[in-house]
Amino acid sequence: MTGNSTDEYFFAQFADTWWSQDSQMSGLASFQRPRFAYFDTHIDEWAGKRVLDVGCGGGFTTEFLSARGASVTGVDPSTSLIAAARRHAEQTGKQIDYSVGTAESLPFPDAAFDIVTCVDVLEHVADPARSISEIARVLTPGGVFCFDTINRTVRSRIIMIWIPEYLLAVGTKGVHLWKDFITPGELRGYLADAGLAGEGGLRGLTILGKRRGKLVIRETGDLSCTYIGVARKPH
Repeated sequence: MTGNSTDEYFFAQFADTWWSQDSQMSGLASFQRPRFAYFDTHIDEWAGKRVLDVGCGGGFTTEFLSARGASVTGVDPSTSLIAAARRHAEQTGKQIDYSVGTAESLPFPDAAFDIVTCVDVLEHVADPARSISEIARVLTPGGVFCFDTINRTVRSRIIMIWIPEYLLAVGTKGVHLWKDFITPGELRGYLADAGLAGEGGLRGLTILGKRRGKLVIRETGDLSCTYIGVARKPH
């Protein structure tokens, strides 16, 4: 959520309805359970940890982490989304710090966080290599980077762009740009250049369908569409 003006326009337009039951953004929240089932295998304890969520939008991940006892900060370039996230945190009694800023220039000092999460975001940033370098900068030695993004394959073009935008007409054209998707090889290169070491190998996240209004998502070994991973900053 820190990339071009199309990204900003698309996501920011849902600021006022982000937390509504019928929000068009509700599908993003469906990823939390399978995503954190994977992250939890690499994080001993979230409670008490200083966690930054990069590209936090209206606050799905920040509130999820706050409920786990983490000391959470969210950053997003959209002032309207940050305002929506602050309002909802106040309404639900959660203590979360929010700032306006981009992934490429995080407004935080070096070694400020034990964990950084960046989900549904890297495929939207203007410069993923610089973004990951900034994430590494704000991590403490031994800190953990948790991420997911979308692979640049024929399958991802069909599933993430062609079907929703052209076949079903449920997506805004241009919100996902295939050229901005990131291959696992590219991602590993960005991590290495930033001094981060991958842990446990990458895994795929596959959407199986819908149940009771929520997406059903399973972790798999298939990296051809959405994939997830963890990296650590050396001590």
